Amino acid sequence: MKKNLILLLSVIVLNALAAIEAFATLYARYISPLFVQTIGRLAGLFPISLFEWVVLFLIIGLLFIIIKYRSWMLVFRYLLVICLVFTLTTGINYHRQPIEKDMQFTKVDYTTKELKQLCQYVTNQLYILDTTAMDQATMAKQSRIAMNRIISSYYPNPKPMLFSKLMTACGLSGIFSPFTIEANYNKDMTAFNTPFTMCHELSHLQGYMSEDEANFLAYLACSQSDQEYFRYSAYLTAFIYITNELYDLGVDINPYYVQLSEPIIKDLKEDHAFWNQYGDTMSTITNTVNDTYLKMNSVEEGVVSYQRFVGLIFSYYKQNNANIFS
Repeated sequence: MKKNLILLLSVIVLNALAAIEAFATLYARYISPLFVQTIGRLAGLFPISLFEWVVLFLIIGLLFIIIKYRSWMLVFRYLLVICLVFTLTTGINYHRQPIEKDMQFTKVDYTTKELKQLCQYVTNQLYILDTTAMDQATMAKQSRIAMNRIISSYYPNPKPMLFSKLMTACGLSGIFSPFTIEANYNKDMTAFNTPFTMCHELSHLQGYMSEDEANFLAYLACSQSDQEYFRYSAYLTAFIYITNELYDLGVDINPYYVQLSEPIIKDLKEDHAFWNQYGDTMSTITNTVNDTYLKMNSVEEGVVSYQRFVGLIFSYYKQNNANIFS
């Protein structure tokens, strides 16, 4: 009972402190990197993803406690330990100051006209890029180089998931492990997703847990990479997000699609077929769980927050590349 109380109070106090933005920001900058430098480096020595095996071990451990000891106090303690680890490695970082403060630009709203201009800029970039895919091992290496140009730090190799088919059924392209500090990706997905996903998951290792901010960092890393396929991944992913936003605003997006080359259209069709091959039952459940998870960690928009990265791209370019909107 006493151990449970100590664990519970620790979780409560840490989450109360995390609600203070200044504390969470300092924690993300100075404490969270220690987990990357220790647990992350240790896990990085293994070529396979340890995360999925840790999850299996945790499930088996829970079942063992329930069956052998039949003690809800022990079950509660077990879950509290997991919750404490998550809070220390991941949870607090959700409350850090917004990325625009870190990168010193002002987040501003866009008009429909400006969003159309941004979409045309991205479309123009796609027109000049080679769509020939790289192998995943090379992409993993280059993702670390690309991220280091944005935020200089240690990055372990992103790892393919053994259970990628399950990820596909759940609609997941990547996942960050709070227990092993690993960046994991779906090895089966359409190739153009991979560089962006790798950089997205590596962004979480730098304490940027909000999905829009991880998307934004992935976009910056890939679009500024000297690898043409990484730039292709950045701009095609942005194209999808921006045209979705324009569609929601009632704008005809066909004029942008007709500008795309046949190889790009082929990639988009393959991508659509890939994510729809198992239907939408599992992905809907996963989406609901992810939405709840994000809202529990103070991301009020839930899964909609992924789309907010369009606003971050716009604001960044508005300050640093304003000629796009002239």
